[in-house]
Formats: sequence, C-alpha cells, structure tokens
Amino acid sequence: MMTKGERIRDILQNENPESILYDGMDEALMGIHRNSVEDRSVGVYSYISYISILVDRDKMTEEEAVEFFDYNVEGLHLGKQQPLIIDDTGV
Repeated sequence: MMTKGERIRDILQNENPESILYDGMDEALMGIHRNSVEDRSVGVYSYISYISILVDRDKMTEEEAVEFFDYNVEGLHLGKQQPLIIDDTGV
C-alpha cells in the first residue's frame, strides 16, 4: 500500500510532471496546491515534518535542521514549480 506522500507524489507527477518535489521528504508532503489560474499543481510540505525528518533521519540538532532548511530549501527560488511550505508551527 502506498503512503500518503507516495500517493501525492504520484498524482503530482501525472498532473504536473514539471513540479519540483524534495527527495526523501515524502513523509512531509501534506497535499497539493492546484492553481487554476496558472493551470499548475505543486506539492505542499509541512515545515514541522520537514524539520523532524532532518532531525530524526539525518541526526541534525533542531538548530542545524532549521539552518539547513532556511538556506537549502526556503532560500531557493525555483520558480513556479517550487513546492509550497506551510508554517504549521502555530506561531
């Protein structure tokens, strides 16, 4: 059986093969944002889940994970195909 992240990845690759998805981060995928005006779909990731994966899987401290995320994920400008990150920290 496919995980939620695998299902989202599969749907996105069918709807928009050019959409950018982060390798190894399927567990952080929350859903799909469909923009009917621009006729495109992109992945939506959970910030908290993304950081948790870096901490658990890659053995980073939370501070290291946040710094890595800020520079290597949020700091990238990949254009219209870039996934959205939802700040679900509650702040």
